[in-house]
Amino acid sequence: MKRALLSVSEKRGLKELAQTLVSSGWELTASGGTAQFLERHSIPAAKIETMSGNPEAFGGRMKTLSFQTASAILFDRDKPEHLAEAEKLGISPIDLVVCNFYPFLEAVSKELPLQEVIEQIDIGGPTLVRAAAKNFKHVLVLVDPEDYPQVQKSLLSEKEITYEERLKLAAKAFSMTNRYDSMIDIYFHSHLHEEILNLSFYGGETLRYGENPHQKGSVFWSEKTEPLSLRSFLKVSGKPLSFNNYLDADSALKLLCALGGEQPVCVIVKHANPCGAAMGETIEQAFDRAWEGDSVAAFGGIVGLNRPLTTRIAEKFSAEKKFIEIFLAPEIEDKALQILSAKKKLTILLNPSLSAPCFSSEREFKQIRGGVLIQDPDVLQLTKEKLEVVSKKHPTDQELEDLLFAWKIGKECRSNSIVLAKNFQIVGTGVGQQDRVNACVLAVKKSGERAKGSCAASDGFFPFSDGPEILIQAGAAAILHPGGSVRDRETIDLCDKYKIALVTTKGVRSFKH
Repeated sequence: MKRALLSVSEKRGLKELAQTLVSSGWELTASGGTAQFLERHSIPAAKIETMSGNPEAFGGRMKTLSFQTASAILFDRDKPEHLAEAEKLGISPIDLVVCNFYPFLEAVSKELPLQEVIEQIDIGGPTLVRAAAKNFKHVLVLVDPEDYPQVQKSLLSEKEITYEERLKLAAKAFSMTNRYDSMIDIYFHSHLHEEILNLSFYGGETLRYGENPHQKGSVFWSEKTEPLSLRSFLKVSGKPLSFNNYLDADSALKLLCALGGEQPVCVIVKHANPCGAAMGETIEQAFDRAWEGDSVAAFGGIVGLNRPLTTRIAEKFSAEKKFIEIFLAPEIEDKALQILSAKKKLTILLNPSLSAPCFSSEREFKQIRGGVLIQDPDVLQLTKEKLEVVSKKHPTDQELEDLLFAWKIGKECRSNSIVLAKNFQIVGTGVGQQDRVNACVLAVKKSGERAKGSCAASDGFFPFSDGPEILIQAGAAAILHPGGSVRDRETIDLCDKYKIALVTTKGVRSFKH
């Protein structure tokens, strides 16, 4: 007879698994609360005390730890000397361990006192799991309820669980113990006012290559729940994403989050920089206006929408022979999918959360030689109330809105950046320049005649008045920058001379390296 040891905090799927085990002829042993759960559902299970010969003690701190229990899991069935020793010691094998741990993270999130959190540190559970995972060839280990149905299916069909399947479940078990200890590690150091970083990413996938064909590339995923994780998108058409596709798609997501979901919005990103962004009364209008922002740069870029991808967009896109790599959208109309699926190089990714996009709260990591830099995400949102007009001329309400719109775009551009916008539409950008003057030159060059009456936002202050003069000569009607230069007075005087509105963010900047 096969024997299973069950000791779980999360009871999801346990009843069905236990019933399958019993109907398949397994004998069950369970600890504390798990035994009570099975008893309530009329599922026969021996209490772990009958195996260990020891009572549960010290308020539950001692339950599953014992020589008898650990030996039943750990002895190697392939070694005759182990088999003989187990028989001599009266050890009956355990063939399956089903276990998950005390909800430590839940206790931490509730900000319970230290001593109460300590009581949620599982000792016996990780010991059982590690022992079973070590002996996975002979002992099946289940730590995730998502894996129960497949095991049940195998048991009911009397199908042998393969070595590869056992190895995969053991790897998952070791991952869980690693993450659990990592959470405890971080928590204790936080009480010492020390910061510690433990990073774990899973589900590694090999990509075609890295940023360039001669570089190898992979993508790994965080297990934290994140509605707009790129792993959460459904690919309904096209080829798998490349290394650079992931980078650009992430930039498009951040830009959509900055612009929100109240109005229909379309953004276009190329080489991680916005080259088109616009609001519209409809998503079709927003798409057209975003493409007009810089149609040259938009070619081969990534398009993000916060409304469904419609048949009208698909028809116009195809008729005008536009080319992009990826569409990101909350959903897609059936006929639009039919039209766009014919373009084999176009990938379509869907995620309903794009209808109301919001920033991630996770910290950002940037690798450096020999270490890593960590920072909070730049989720600061400017409002009219946080701005200061420093010129004699005040901007109109629409100009203020366009200044804020341009600022949101600039936050997602590589520094130094200048963004020109008009009526919630990008008309020109100058990004990634080593000096702010040439960022102004590039933005003006890209916008051409559309610079007239536009509003300009700079991600950092103007150290001299030469940059603003370039914008003014091109026709800019209002300028926004952080302020704080020792020569601010010169820039203010220049704007007053030309009767241009100059607004500051009161020192808030948005550099992006």
